[in-house]
Amino acid sequence: MRVFDSHVHYGFWDKLFGRDAEKGFLEALSDTCEDAGVQKVALLANPGRGNDKLSWALEQRPDLIIALGRLELDKDPVSLVEDFYQRGFHGIKTTGVSKNYDHPDYYPFYEAAQARGLRILFHTGVLGGPVDYLEGSKEDAWKAPPAAGSPEEDALVTRLSRNIKREQYGFSSARMQPIYLDTIAFYFPELFIIGAHLGWPDYRTASAVARWRPRLYFDISGGDVVHNHIVEGGYIGKEISPRKLLYGSDSDLRRIKGDILRWKAAFDTMGLTEDEQDQIFYRNAAGIYGVDS
Repeated sequence: MRVFDSHVHYGFWDKLFGRDAEKGFLEALSDTCEDAGVQKVALLANPGRGNDKLSWALEQRPDLIIALGRLELDKDPVSLVEDFYQRGFHGIKTTGVSKNYDHPDYYPFYEAAQARGLRILFHTGVLGGPVDYLEGSKEDAWKAPPAAGSPEEDALVTRLSRNIKREQYGFSSARMQPIYLDTIAFYFPELFIIGAHLGWPDYRTASAVARWRPRLYFDISGGDVVHNHIVEGGYIGKEISPRKLLYGSDSDLRRIKGDILRWKAAFDTMGLTEDEQDQIFYRNAAGIYGVDS
């Protein structure tokens, strides 16, 4: 079985977005991919100097890496899209906006990406945070929520208050719902659009818009909760075709192999054919990014 992981953040999970998150990661990623049977990885740059570090990774492993530059729609100039193209990046990752994704202020970015054949991966649905109040205590200690009313909780909310002041007014998960990708798909039909996490938790809307828009796809990344929702909801094959889904891990390297095996078991239980599974695990992403399949 071949795998194209279409959603991997460039950095160790417990250091993600930190100064040294990428240090040693490419070597660890290569080993993980070899062990798990992953042939291609869509690697997502971090904020800050992440695009420069992504350029280096692409130079080191052009056989493995599909490079997605980090674009801040509220802060970056449209010229950054051309910069990504000149660097040889394959696409763009964007998230965290203060206006709906389909706001006309963002159209010049989409127009530039379409003109240069760059794909865009949008975070869709609820945006995660620094701790997890549902699964955090079951995973790594750094994701465990602090006790209510504790000094640690006070420190957390103080940090969140400080960080939000860096964003434009209106920043919210409400701006990143999958329905907004429908507008973009209408006005930029040649643009390949990928929504992350099948719109978590608005799966039915995500499935509905993917049904009708030729170049609008969704990945199935998002961990245990998203996996369970998709499997238990019976969306694949009933609400959304396998030809519109991409496999993505979006997880700690230590979980990638297990995540692949878990999805494989779920697809078998669903009765998906080998061809349908190959579409999700590899062929759809390969087609989007122009990789020989």
